[in-house]
Amino acid sequence: KAAPRARALPVPERIAARQGETRAHRGERAMMPQDQPTGSGADRFKEHLVPGILLEDPPSEFPVVIEKSGPEAPLNIDVDENDGFTLQVTRIKEGPVNAWNKMYGNAMQRDIRRFDRIIEVNGVQGDSEHLLAATKEGSTVKMMVRRPKEFRMRLVRKSTAQPVGLVVDSGGRDVLIVSEIAKDSCFEDWNKANWERPVRKGDQLIEVNGYRGAEEMLDILSRESELTLVFHH
Repeated sequence: KAAPRARALPVPERIAARQGETRAHRGERAMMPQDQPTGSGADRFKEHLVPGILLEDPPSEFPVVIEKSGPEAPLNIDVDENDGFTLQVTRIKEGPVNAWNKMYGNAMQRDIRRFDRIIEVNGVQGDSEHLLAATKEGSTVKMMVRRPKEFRMRLVRKSTAQPVGLVVDSGGRDVLIVSEIAKDSCFEDWNKANWERPVRKGDQLIEVNGYRGAEEMLDILSRESELTLVFHH
């Protein structure tokens, strides 16, 4: 199994000469619909100045404006870029993002959390490497952040001998974290057929056939042919 590609922000490369290049120009697949930011323009980034109000419905997607001490200063977060389109937050360390969280968490619920996906940085979107590089462009970093959403799917394999193909790591007693989708498996076939919403590395499996808990879910995955799965995606 390949080692996870978690990386620390930021990276030194500049992207000014590469912003016109897209994945489509390179013959690769387009950005997933669920990873395309909603809305447009600078108005999204003015919202962070509004005084905090306790929200009945916490935002699923929200703007974040990080002010660093200088262009070379790090954000001090670790991310995973394996899906090719977004940056999934894996760790938040002491630094400007943590300072943002202290100010805009709680009532406004715009704190950046583990498993959140950064889908836009300073107007750049659709390519993980470009997003990483954009975090180095200046002292102000404007990001669109998306919370995981609950996603339900049904999977039927021909027999229990057919591999499910979901490689997971324990995320605690109640959740399994997807670390890989195996080749020639049910999940690989699912992802090909449902390319607009694939199960991907970093998704959290929270329920299988109505049961929750890591041990219970692993047991059902190993012995059942018909599976209804609920992910935080």
